Amino acid sequence: MATITGGAAAAMLGCAGQAEARGEQIWREGGTTTPDLDPRKSLAPLVKQISPAVVSVRSTVKLPQRQVQQMPFFEFNTPGQGGNQPFARGQGSGFIIASDGLVVTNHHVVDGSDALEVKLSDGRRFTAKVLGSDPHTDVALLQLEGAKNLPTVPLGQSDNLSVGDWVLALGSPMGLEQSATTGIVSAKGRGSLGLYRNSYIDFLQTDAAISQGNSGGPLFNLRGEVVGINTAIHAIGRGIGFAVPIDQVKHVLPQLKKNGKVTRGWLGISGRDIEPAIGKAPVLGAVVGQVHGGTPASKGGVQTGDRITAIDGQSVESFADLRGRIAEKQPGQKVTLTVDRKGKSKKLQVTLGSLPSDEKLAQLGNGSQSPGNGRGLYDGGKPRLGVEVAPVQNGLEIKRIHPGTIGSRLGLRVGDVLQSINGQPIARVEDVARALGRDQHRVEVEVKRGQATHSAVIEQR
Repeated sequence: MATITGGAAAAMLGCAGQAEARGEQIWREGGTTTPDLDPRKSLAPLVKQISPAVVSVRSTVKLPQRQVQQMPFFEFNTPGQGGNQPFARGQGSGFIIASDGLVVTNHHVVDGSDALEVKLSDGRRFTAKVLGSDPHTDVALLQLEGAKNLPTVPLGQSDNLSVGDWVLALGSPMGLEQSATTGIVSAKGRGSLGLYRNSYIDFLQTDAAISQGNSGGPLFNLRGEVVGINTAIHAIGRGIGFAVPIDQVKHVLPQLKKNGKVTRGWLGISGRDIEPAIGKAPVLGAVVGQVHGGTPASKGGVQTGDRITAIDGQSVESFADLRGRIAEKQPGQKVTLTVDRKGKSKKLQVTLGSLPSDEKLAQLGNGSQSPGNGRGLYDGGKPRLGVEVAPVQNGLEIKRIHPGTIGSRLGLRVGDVLQSINGQPIARVEDVARALGRDQHRVEVEVKRGQATHSAVIEQR
């Protein structure tokens, strides 16, 4: 799920073109016949096998002096300590997929960096440049300068994972290089957790211990194949980490190498999943909440209120499922949507367009909301909390929490009184979007619950 509308999961649908993305395979594919190691025995042979291709990524960002105090998790150089301009150093992880020095990491590890250095397990250091980066899947592809004959790791298939499968994380948590932890796949299909605007991530959840600095590092199965990129943690819920599925990563890597960015198709709708009545089975399909003017969906005859039940004859179970099916198509490709419109089934042919910029999407989102109704896709281009509230004396009392939203993932409850978000006091509905916009990588709330104060955090490292 990408972004959150005042209550229901919603997105401006887009996709990476499958045929184009699969056109050039720049990685080594794992072998399906390789047996899993027995986790009851030592995993030392597996770690020894894969660790040479796991790297530490260090970024340097030059900063205006006023920003230094706003970044507590970075190491700083200030004037008088060997430099004329303050800079921040950030730590992340990555893994080598090609022997000539192609390294995969997270977009947020390298975003805005002025210099990048990559360190291998044997101590060698390389200067790196960003070949391409995709914020919508939080994936970046680096090229190590002057590299050759480097060790690599194969990529597996995250779609074949099952909840309960063993996994191993390897990286540089808190700067502690080549740290290995194990756990299981705790869940699949977690959406974007509300942390990414216009995201196409559908996280794997794992209890393998990952921490700050693991970002961009690999999550392995017991065959030594990368099945995910460790990306986010739930700071309050210990043992809850999230990884970008490697099958999603495979879709974007060739485009990042060739074009430096990912081109996506686009329908141009906002929508939601159908919340079933108590005691009733879920209704399959995705309800269209808004069709934006001049978009492919509008030109194809899609209408607000349509329930999309199939794409190219394949049934659609939910809005998240709709996004997944669209993600297999290319810009310019024609798709046939089966919709239920007032009880009658119709087939509509839609030619996918090209995904607009974030700024354009934010404008479309603002145009789709009514003032004060709290159900727009964006407020000033920022994500919504996904709760319905009413003003009270010391904040906003939560009246309803919509499933799958940031609020539900934070564990908020009806009756909680919102007092602050990201350190900002909350007194009016308008304060929520402003506070969420302070940090796109972290959502921290503080609420009054009965006579006690409760806090919760979702953080992207």
